[in-house]
Amino acid sequence: MSSSVPAASDRSRLTSYLRFLLLTAILGYAVLYLSTPIAQSDRATREDQNLFVLGMGVLGLFLASLSVRRQSRAQSPDHRAEWLALALLCYIAFQLLPLPVSVLRVLSPARADLIEALAPLGLRSSFFPLSVAPSLSLVHFLLFGAYVVVFFLVRQFTRSSKDNPWLTTLPILGIAAWQGAWGVQQFVSGGDQSFAHGTYPVKNHFAGMLEMSLPLAVAFGVVALQKGDSNRPLSTSAAVRAAIGFSAAALMLGGILSSLSRMGMVSCIGSLLVMGILALSIKRGKKRWPILVASGLAVVLALASFAPAQLVVRFSEISTEGRLDVGKETLRLIAAYPLFGTGLGGYQSAFEKFKTTGFALAQDYAHNDYLQFFAELGLVGFLIGGAFLFLVLTKSVRSGIGNRDLDRRWLGLACSGALAAILIHSVADFNLYVPANAMLLAWICGIAAGGLVDSPE
Repeated sequence: MSSSVPAASDRSRLTSYLRFLLLTAILGYAVLYLSTPIAQSDRATREDQNLFVLGMGVLGLFLASLSVRRQSRAQSPDHRAEWLALALLCYIAFQLLPLPVSVLRVLSPARADLIEALAPLGLRSSFFPLSVAPSLSLVHFLLFGAYVVVFFLVRQFTRSSKDNPWLTTLPILGIAAWQGAWGVQQFVSGGDQSFAHGTYPVKNHFAGMLEMSLPLAVAFGVVALQKGDSNRPLSTSAAVRAAIGFSAAALMLGGILSSLSRMGMVSCIGSLLVMGILALSIKRGKKRWPILVASGLAVVLALASFAPAQLVVRFSEISTEGRLDVGKETLRLIAAYPLFGTGLGGYQSAFEKFKTTGFALAQDYAHNDYLQFFAELGLVGFLIGGAFLFLVLTKSVRSGIGNRDLDRRWLGLACSGALAAILIHSVADFNLYVPANAMLLAWICGIAAGGLVDSPE
């Protein structure tokens, strides 16, 4: 009997590592092939994307269900974030559910009016979904299913890797460092596109991926230095780990600056400041605030001094570029579909009715994730998604300022910085409609939900 227990444990560990390799392949595939915004994908890309997400979703849900059942027999940690993730996925499915027109009249009068307006075209069915673009909502549903799977599997693997909570960050560090190096090479080589973009067609989304990864690389190097004994020389392993972390961070930072993305730089500064504020909040006394101010100014001046001249010039060229008008028109769209939204992916189809400017431009995105998700999910779905991110961010912050374990404390700081970066950038872009970046966010949320439990006394 005793020999069977280690054998079962070895099989479980092997299965866990196989899942980890699968997740690494998923992230690498996403950065390589799913870095185009969903609405701007060509037909071949959408077909490959849908087949991949569907196959990965079926496999991932099966593995995740086994993990959930196994953990339920052991201990019962806080599952609020997990339930909210599933609730959001179910809500998106609800937007696809055919409902009687009489019910739609109550839930979404604007949707019912749209159906009645299309009646002369021969649409005689008595059942319609809340979504104004069901085919696009189905694509988004499959993608969100993939994000939920990644979140669950990363959470499970991070929770099972108690001795090395940084293990699930290694694929992010490796892929982001590679992208950063590639981006710097693109910038240095010049050409028609003399800015860094890696495998991304849009430089801002390339910067979005790197800015979420940068805090993890910085924390990975810092924790290696802090683990050393001040009375002894730095060990070889700690020096190597610090070198890996800071080298990866340098490549990511170089990629962000070389992308010439203004919001990329702003988000980068914001994420590092968030990490600094949380790290200094642990210290007591009034001296921490002068240190914080000085550190913040040092970060801003350092990035400004290293920033390419083209990026500095771009800050002098800031204009609304019509986005204020788009924002106002999107608010009118939200007012028409307040509770249940237009359906995920239905923004462009529903927006045309409220468009009063830029008629020659196809407005597929609002360039503001908050406005667009509110328009597509409605108040109900937006609150579910907001509650999920709030819980994950709260857990990260609490671990960053109060965890007794050094690794988990810095991992909490890193996750807090990564989440701050994408939350800042989402004010002026649509990073979360890029599958690669949304998957990376799901990965980081999985780390925060699974690896930031407090260590025992």
